[in-house]
Amino acid sequence: MANKALPLVLAIFVALLLVTAACSANPPDLSSIPLEQALSNGKPTLAEFGWRTCIPCKEMKPILEELAVEYKGRLNVVIVEVYEQQELTRQYRIMTIPTQIFFDKYGREIGRHIGFWPKEEIIAQLKKMGVD
Repeated sequence: MANKALPLVLAIFVALLLVTAACSANPPDLSSIPLEQALSNGKPTLAEFGWRTCIPCKEMKPILEELAVEYKGRLNVVIVEVYEQQELTRQYRIMTIPTQIFFDKYGREIGRHIGFWPKEEIIAQLKKMGVD
């Protein structure tokens, strides 16, 4: 009887290890990346201007974190905290949050979106920009 339970116990143990590893993985801190640095490194950039207490901004954060991981090395993903980066907020004429701005690899703005944006639609925009 004990030999029959061993595979089940091992499977549960492995599953718990995988869940623990997934939960302990730290998402990238997208607000610590300076926008100017991202715009000058030769990769396209997706910058979101928002604030940590804004509800749609909170909803966007995990999507942006996933995109940063999935497109690592091909796309910069940056969160600009508008109340901490007021000069940048004025420079880019942000009137509503969240506002997402796409920049090409030369740092030129090529598109904007205001409000919550589903991941699938962001990916479609990235494909239009040639980011796969």
